[in-house]
Amino acid sequence: MLLAHPFWLLLLLLLPLPWIFLRRKGFVGYSDLSLTRGVSSNGLLYHLPLMLFSIAYVLLLIGLAQPQIPHHTTTKTIRTRDIVVAVDISGSMDSDFKGEIPKRKVNIPDLDKELPPRPKLKNLDDPYSQTGSSSSAKRDRRLIDGAQAALLRFVEDRYVSQSGDRVGILAFDTSPHWLWPLTDDLKQIWRNGLFIDQGLGGGTNFGELNPGPIDAAVEQFQEMGKSTTRVLILVTDGQDSLSDSTLKRLSSLIEKHHIHLYVVGVGDALGKANSAYDIFRLTEMVGGAIFHVEDAKDLTTCFENINRMERSLVEVESKLVRYQEIFFYFVIAAVVFIGLGLAAEVLIVSQ
Repeated sequence: MLLAHPFWLLLLLLLPLPWIFLRRKGFVGYSDLSLTRGVSSNGLLYHLPLMLFSIAYVLLLIGLAQPQIPHHTTTKTIRTRDIVVAVDISGSMDSDFKGEIPKRKVNIPDLDKELPPRPKLKNLDDPYSQTGSSSSAKRDRRLIDGAQAALLRFVEDRYVSQSGDRVGILAFDTSPHWLWPLTDDLKQIWRNGLFIDQGLGGGTNFGELNPGPIDAAVEQFQEMGKSTTRVLILVTDGQDSLSDSTLKRLSSLIEKHHIHLYVVGVGDALGKANSAYDIFRLTEMVGGAIFHVEDAKDLTTCFENINRMERSLVEVESKLVRYQEIFFYFVIAAVVFIGLGLAAEVLIVSQ
């Protein structure tokens, strides 16, 4: 037990005063001493009222000192992260993709609630690959389908684990387009991710033509970011030449705003381990990570690996202390003893 205000106990030094000054021998507070006949001045009954009042006084001081019982709990928490997933929607993302797109790992019925029905791809039962594009039904798999499946799986994992992460979806070709800004409403992010395959076309621009996806992400982190952990996942199959001045500008932005950059290269070109591309050079300059993905299954695994890498950086253990207030028990007991003291006085006087 702890006392929040122990200085109140100093008043216990006054406790002997009533015994010295107020309870002189033979005095019970009444002028007619005949009332105390038969009561021994040294007997317990004679001292009982003052004893009860003294106990009440001690209990009242303890109550004023505010006794507390501490409860220690150790918790493992994950600090919230601001995550922007930038997906390339240039025309080349309409290309064929190898491998089967994994099915949903978890079933979250309320994510599908109130969503309009969408036609599925031909011979594809996977709920990820629902799309409104009629031309996409001519092929079983596209690069954009794999990117969409990995994105939705990633958001679902954040939703189920209740990580507290805030996620934003950015689509880009020659210029960036926000599907949804940073938010902790992961249901909304998931729903908007279903339509990331709309409007494919154009070329790939990483920032040579300002703004690119990195510029847009930095602006979003500045305006709406709440976490000190900032993550940018760039999913692309394209190539874009970046001049030395652009590389310097983008690397400066990333380092200045403490952004963790992950570049996921998909498709036959970027899926091969080749660090000659400028976007890979930029990633190495800022200490980011590069993932080379050649099939749909590896793309989803890649997102899971990114999450584990980031999570390992931000896991913390904290000790929380809660205090249970118990002062009112002492105050109630003090009131009871005051009542008993008054009753004892009446009994002595009535004898």
